[in-house]
Amino acid sequence: MAAMAGGAGGGGAAEITLERTPTWIVASVCSVIVLISLLFERLLHRLGKRLTKGRRKPLYEALLKVKEELMLLGFISLLLTVFQGATQKICVRESLMQHLLPCPRNGAGAAKSVQHYAAGATVFTGVVGSTRRLLAGGGASSDYCLNKSN
Repeated sequence: MAAMAGGAGGGGAAEITLERTPTWIVASVCSVIVLISLLFERLLHRLGKRLTKGRRKPLYEALLKVKEELMLLGFISLLLTVFQGATQKICVRESLMQHLLPCPRNGAGAAKSVQHYAAGATVFTGVVGSTRRLLAGGGASSDYCLNKSN
């Protein structure tokens, strides 16, 4: 399953794409996700009923707000997933990026900052497996904007 996520596999093994994954595996994973979300929704519904019976109106309103926020977060996540390919192809001029930085970029300070973030990325890589994963494994390459400007 880890190879399906588009992460970098080690050892030169062939990467299994979603198109090559057996249908029953995809269906079972989707069924488990739907089942978990339905159980969670029923749990929240019963908690809401219990709060209204116990005359805890402020807690019930807070629960409704949490449900709204979870719904919004899920919708935003869906939109980001659907449009990730188009978002990766957005190119911004280097001169404009210099003005958007929160701190001025100096020669020695920039190298130290890059080194700091690279060290943090290796720690994160050890925990998760890779610093960046794409759902389909494809996507725009890092030199897309350089090739486009030439």
